[in-house]
Amino acid sequence: MANVKMNNKTILDKLQAEITLKLGKKLTQQEILDRSVDFVYKRLDEFISEEIDHPRLTRDIIERIKKNAIDAPLAHLDKSDDELIYDL
Repeated sequence: MANVKMNNKTILDKLQAEITLKLGKKLTQQEILDRSVDFVYKRLDEFISEEIDHPRLTRDIIERIKKNAIDAPLAHLDKSDDELIYDL
């Protein structure tokens, strides 16, 4: 089993206490983490849309992207992007 570094150990402790109060039985922190990962995996799209802080695109950033864009011809017209990227 791999070790995972916890930045929010105190939150996990509080979560364990609240779950124990609501369920009337104590789950181990490993069980809570396992169930949490399963929960997020089943609802991945929701998690991504809510939990990930997307950087704001400012006019300055958009202009820098446009300035650095290259309009180059495709090197392999006979291959799709997936074939080129994933070496299919």
